[in-house]
Amino acid sequence: MIFKDKNFLKGLENIVQNNDIQKALSLIKPPKKFPLSFTKKRSVLMVSGHQVKHLNKMDELPADVIMLNLEDGVPKEKKEIAKIMIAIFLSHIENIDKEIVIRVNPLDEEGLKEIEFLDRFNFNAFRIPKVKSVEEIDDVFMKTDKDIHASIETKEAFFNLKELKHPKLTTFYIGIYDLLNELKISHSIITLTNPLIHRILSDFSLTSKYLNITPIGFVYQNYKDLEGFTKWCLLQKNLGMQGVGCITPAQCEVANKIFEEDKEFAKIIVERFESEGPFTIDGLYVDEPIYKNYKQIIE
Repeated sequence: MIFKDKNFLKGLENIVQNNDIQKALSLIKPPKKFPLSFTKKRSVLMVSGHQVKHLNKMDELPADVIMLNLEDGVPKEKKEIAKIMIAIFLSHIENIDKEIVIRVNPLDEEGLKEIEFLDRFNFNAFRIPKVKSVEEIDDVFMKTDKDIHASIETKEAFFNLKELKHPKLTTFYIGIYDLLNELKISHSIITLTNPLIHRILSDFSLTSKYLNITPIGFVYQNYKDLEGFTKWCLLQKNLGMQGVGCITPAQCEVANKIFEEDKEFAKIIVERFESEGPFTIDGLYVDEPIYKNYKQIIE
């Protein structure tokens, strides 16, 4: 936990409830510098900025990436206090073994101001929603030297994905629900066997890989259905995703297990190939392309 004092936490909750902006601002400490973590991004857990109890547990949650959220999921009247709460928690963190990403609002809806306010703190990246063009990425680049992540949820971004190449852009998230809304396609196509959803996800992951950008799969909204979530994780992994968005710790645990590569087996393959060249193991003929794939897993 970030704060162990229950009375202090209760005070933070009261500040959020009352929208006490000035009191909240007074609790922000000078930014601290500590080594940032870079993870496999198997699980990306949404934590809304106005949820004090959830923010306080961010260092204990079983997620590779903590996505501090200011966009969807934060009521309009709580967005300003949520931004300040994120600043309070970031100013008190001394160390964390997870990536921290802040999901701001669209750039024309306070997003740029949120970036300017939060950029001084120590975290990994900003996630930009509703991106349509690389010019928007340039606008963010002018405000920060942190990595930039982008939500691919507009038709302009999806169908022109190759044009969204930028030196600071490292990660894409497929916003499947918003994208389908823009295309006027029913969410009913989101089934495990629908070829159209397979096409959308595979096009997204392949183009991301072409750009050397990490592709992250979509959030499974039925958070109590871990069996269904497991199936979607397996499908999205097979379609090239490196991880998925999550909305509960239980989903994170499932995603971490599914998107984890068997590095011990990969190490056996790499070491044996490097010592003796092509060989066969358990019916698998290991030649140069197979070796290179397992070496990538280790790296």
